Amino acid sequence: MKKTDRRKSQTGNMKNNLMIFTAVVVTLFIALTLRLAYISLIRHDYYRELATSQQLRDTIISADRGTIYDTNMNVLARSATVWTVALDPKHIKKDDKDQTKDDREKISVFLSEVLDVPYETVRSKCDEDSYYSIVKRKVDKPVKDQIEEFINENKISGITFTQDTKRYYPYGNLASQVIGFVGTDNNGLYGLEAYYERYLSGLSGRILTAVNANGKDMYYQMESVTEAEDGYNLVLTIDTNIQRYLEQALEEAVKEHNIANYACGIVMNVNDGSIYAMSSKPDFDPNDPLEIYTDLLNRKLEGIEDADEYLAALSKAQEFQWRNKAISDIYEPGSVFKVVTASAALESGTCTTESRFTCYGSTHITGSIYISDANSRAHGDQDFTHATINSCNSAFIQIGLAMGRETFYNYFKAFGLTEKTGIDLPAESSSSYYKASQMGPVELASCSFGQSNAITPIQLITAFAAAVNGGYLVEPHVVREILDTEGNIVEQKNTSVRRQVISEETSRTMCQVLEQVAENSNAYVSGFRLGGKSGTAEKLNSDTNDYVASFCAFGPTDSPEVICLILYDGAHSYSIFGGNIVAPVVASVMSYTLPYIGVEAVYSDDEMETVDVYEPWLNTISLTNAKAQLQKKGLNYKVVGDGTVVVSQSPQGGIYIPKGSTVFLYTDDSTPKTVTVPDVKGYTVSYVRSVFESLGLNIKTSGSSSNSAEVMSQSVAAGESVPEGTVIELGVILPDMND
Repeated sequence: MKKTDRRKSQTGNMKNNLMIFTAVVVTLFIALTLRLAYISLIRHDYYRELATSQQLRDTIISADRGTIYDTNMNVLARSATVWTVALDPKHIKKDDKDQTKDDREKISVFLSEVLDVPYETVRSKCDEDSYYSIVKRKVDKPVKDQIEEFINENKISGITFTQDTKRYYPYGNLASQVIGFVGTDNNGLYGLEAYYERYLSGLSGRILTAVNANGKDMYYQMESVTEAEDGYNLVLTIDTNIQRYLEQALEEAVKEHNIANYACGIVMNVNDGSIYAMSSKPDFDPNDPLEIYTDLLNRKLEGIEDADEYLAALSKAQEFQWRNKAISDIYEPGSVFKVVTASAALESGTCTTESRFTCYGSTHITGSIYISDANSRAHGDQDFTHATINSCNSAFIQIGLAMGRETFYNYFKAFGLTEKTGIDLPAESSSSYYKASQMGPVELASCSFGQSNAITPIQLITAFAAAVNGGYLVEPHVVREILDTEGNIVEQKNTSVRRQVISEETSRTMCQVLEQVAENSNAYVSGFRLGGKSGTAEKLNSDTNDYVASFCAFGPTDSPEVICLILYDGAHSYSIFGGNIVAPVVASVMSYTLPYIGVEAVYSDDEMETVDVYEPWLNTISLTNAKAQLQKKGLNYKVVGDGTVVVSQSPQGGIYIPKGSTVFLYTDDSTPKTVTVPDVKGYTVSYVRSVFESLGLNIKTSGSSSNSAEVMSQSVAAGESVPEGTVIELGVILPDMND
């Protein structure tokens, strides 16, 4: 090849290479330009946020959750400062060759012990390739102080603290199902904590801090702080003292009557719907809501070996103890519902208090269907009031059928039983009922005396209240007012009247009728005029053949202030009837609540003969003076010894004992005689009084005021020895209170 041709060939190759190179450069330039445009224009927000996240540390400042107070400003729930303990693995000293320069082992051992976290968990976090790994949340200050001391003593780096808040419930399980609890994120999960979340939670703050390439804070460059806004406070209508008394009564009832499912109670202001107390047993401690607290539920978990089955049963048990049965469970109320039927009949003009009814022990409905009274008891001819006192199913079937399904349903609806009450608590259930179009003669008959329709306890007590407070259906509530952090009222709950269901005249009549019912029941309270009605309903859709026994009482009947409903689901005791096993407990709660809220006792002449009086201290005074003081109090005395000065007395002075009791006065150093207490259960009050008088013992009764009532419990067990003069408390009932 000639030199000229070779040069031309080389020149051509160079031109081709240059063109290719230029094309590649141009292509790369265009690609980079397009990429830059894509990043700058289309993905601008994404990369800006990514850069910000790498250059700034965002720390959340938790707001203090609002405090929950009872009506007397006792703290029921409050928040306190705690800390989240975390590791910054990137800044923990590591040296696999020289352990003295490696802090991972020290940190793992110490934190696992002080935080009760497995060693392996902490160690694995020390080895993570990150700047932040949480070890434990909700760490109290004493533990935090221990960790800080460890850090300072050992010159440790890589352990961090973030401030947080933790919820505390000073009264433990008191009103736990009403108050509820919060989760690990401080959000309300149950009860008031959940219902009023938007008021209680407040607004979290935040701290934005610049960080360097190693993740270290650069406070001198930038720090932006947005302060947290603390939550509002709740002041409840719940009174801790009434709540505690109700809960103690329910706990004792669960044990005494071997209640298989639960006991539930509500104490409410009859006129404005303020809830003074509300509880179901079993319940839980909101400080540790996952724990199962009752033997009843723990027994159901025993023996479950399959892990999945156990977890499912555990979850069910937790849900059961968390659930507020007073608003979430529906049941057939039984005869206590007759108050609604009676009020509707009087208001609609279907019958009057002079109307008469004949009971043969059962009533023919249609075809081969008969409905019986309790124990098929025939009440014979009776007026409206005595039909209510006798809780006669036959009479109320006649009343219901006379009203007709349309009128009956209209009043059922007017009393609020087809809708939720609107109480300010979550998970209120709806009732289950027959509409007028669904009622045949059998359905109407059974609904008339409290079967077939299922309602919640809160629905029943508000309907009952409407029957006796002048006819006004009020909305129940548990929060009185909402306060800001300065104590200013943000929102106040006033009485909310939904409608007037019956006239004030009809309501007064119902109060008079129900007072006579209570006088002939086991809900008697000396000095207070109570009205009430019992109920016992078979759980028709249950496999357990259990009954729901209940009693609802209000007082005083001439000017109602308080109403109390208590029910037992599945009692296994000496009786299934609410008039026998529930009425005395309701009477006990009312005997505490009425004087507590300022209702004064007014005693009849008969009651004055046995009312409790103060027994004075008589030691060291003359026998003549001692006798005079006792006589003035209406107390009897028996002198032991020949002295003229009282050396000792039995019962001891300084207590209240029933008027007419005998006080033993010792005028020498002789030891008081002891008496063996007999078993008097099942005997009448009149018989037991004569036996105890012969033994030198005094008695105090609670329950029925009748001398024919039977003793069901005694405060001192049979066979125990006590000093003569001791007052033995007897729980008595009229045993034939069939609902």
